[in-house]
Amino acid sequence: MSRLRIFFSSAVFSFKAQFSWLNPSMWLTMKFVLSLSQMAFFVFVGLFIRGPDVISFIAIGNALQVVSWNTVFSVVAIAAHDKWDGTLPLVLATPASRLPLFIGRAMIHVLDGMLSVAISFAFAAFLFGVNFGQANVLTLVVTVLVTAFTMAGYGLMIGGLAFYFREPVIFANIFLFILLVFCGVNFPVKDLPQPLQPISYVFPLTYGVEATRSAISGASLFDISTLLGQQLLVGLLSIMLGYFFFRTFEHLARKTGRIEAV
Repeated sequence: MSRLRIFFSSAVFSFKAQFSWLNPSMWLTMKFVLSLSQMAFFVFVGLFIRGPDVISFIAIGNALQVVSWNTVFSVVAIAAHDKWDGTLPLVLATPASRLPLFIGRAMIHVLDGMLSVAISFAFAAFLFGVNFGQANVLTLVVTVLVTAFTMAGYGLMIGGLAFYFREPVIFANIFLFILLVFCGVNFPVKDLPQPLQPISYVFPLTYGVEATRSAISGASLFDISTLLGQQLLVGLLSIMLGYFFFRTFEHLARKTGRIEAV
């Protein structure tokens, strides 16, 4: 029970803490403006280059990719705020179990990310004409949930690695744009050079984008079960790697006495 209490309390306090620097009106603005501007940019670029046939493909890809801003950028930013706000020594000094503390701080962003995706789907439907009439709603909801969860795991991995560096948010920015290139968001993975295509499947988002397009086309959970299983595996491996990086940093910080800048 104590582990569950640590998990839920760290999740709630982590989400509340971001509003010490991000006021609610700015949060709502980011929810609506960020998703729309990103989607519109890539849709119009695709329209200019390839014509109207790619509008739906690009709109759906960017609608799901928005989850990365919550589950990668926001999760990695936890490390940055701990360093600059002076709370990192307190986190490392707490006797609480590290695993629920580490995972709980990211999990609230799963729900926040799902809200971002829902808003983006609304833009895709009403502004860019994406047809959701054949969508399997249950499959779509499960796919978005699994994608948000696995991307939070990916964010934990990047955040755990970035703990070692003074500016963790730089890594978040780099990997967010890497996702746009490798994960089939704006063009199919098969359009990448052959040697680069296997790299795409290191990222949970690749499976999520493919599964989401299938769900909108009417696929059932059984039809995409293999994709979701592979995605969960990659996400869980990301969490394990992130936890390993986090613990390694903690031991190094204690050893060197340099907690806030290793």
